[in-house]
Amino acid sequence: MTKNTIDKRLTLDSNEPSLLFAINDLLTTGGIDFDEWWEEFSKPPSGKAKKELVNWTKPKFIEVTPTTNKNIGRWIKYFPDKNDESTFYDLSGTSRDLIFHINAIGYQQGKEGEFVSSKNGRPLLKGYPRIKLLFYSKDGVKAEKGIRCVGYTDNSDIVKRGLANLIKPADVLNWAKKIKSIFGDTNYCWKKGTECVTYSGQVARLQGLDNWALVPNKTEGIKLFTSMLKIFDATPDLDGFNLSGKTNKSQFNKQINTVEILGESVKLNSSERPVIDCYFYSATLQLPLLRKPVTLVKKNVIVYK
Repeated sequence: MTKNTIDKRLTLDSNEPSLLFAINDLLTTGGIDFDEWWEEFSKPPSGKAKKELVNWTKPKFIEVTPTTNKNIGRWIKYFPDKNDESTFYDLSGTSRDLIFHINAIGYQQGKEGEFVSSKNGRPLLKGYPRIKLLFYSKDGVKAEKGIRCVGYTDNSDIVKRGLANLIKPADVLNWAKKIKSIFGDTNYCWKKGTECVTYSGQVARLQGLDNWALVPNKTEGIKLFTSMLKIFDATPDLDGFNLSGKTNKSQFNKQINTVEILGESVKLNSSERPVIDCYFYSATLQLPLLRKPVTLVKKNVIVYK
């Protein structure tokens, strides 16, 4: 087949648009309906599988395919545990590619154990304690971000192996004081937006903050992550910040919809992400060996003693 013949067969938009659409759809999906597969994949196990798989966690993904994307494929952020937003994977490709990567992540994590995160030789962030910062808007919209306490552990076996320092009450109290000063005393505002800013790279991973945030612009994203790193007297690697293109605007809602019911204003539940200012409310410490998180700060009051 000559080059001219190949070129001719790719110019179907004017003569056979329906056929071209079918071909492009096949290339994009790989012949698989990803959303249909995800619906089954994200369901909790039942029966015999439920008994065998004790540590199952519900996953989630966020669509980040730019609306202007002209390439074949789909971009998502995949979270093996929907409650752990500090561990995620940037995936792209056809539906078949995405499913392959997600299954590979699950297989690798299953082999390495529950304290291991597995992207690009990423350090063992999942085993470190995690500080979760909680924000609320004036309308009650919840937002949260987390940072790992890299180099600390509550596991004596890890300490014996020289992999981390045993976390002490003095360490926790020091972090609580920092959080009060940085977030509580300033009534810190996380300005939500429609742009996805990521902080990633080797430095970010070693700092326990390989993460992302929806903000109005890159400056606000840098401000948020810089403030979080101050808890550990660290500074960000400015080369680690990136604006992940234009996200799908259909997932955002700039206004919280409310209705009047019997004279009272009631907020309607929505699956859309509201673009609204969220203010610091509290901070908790999550320890791998403790089921219940430890409350550190509420607003500008240190709760941990």
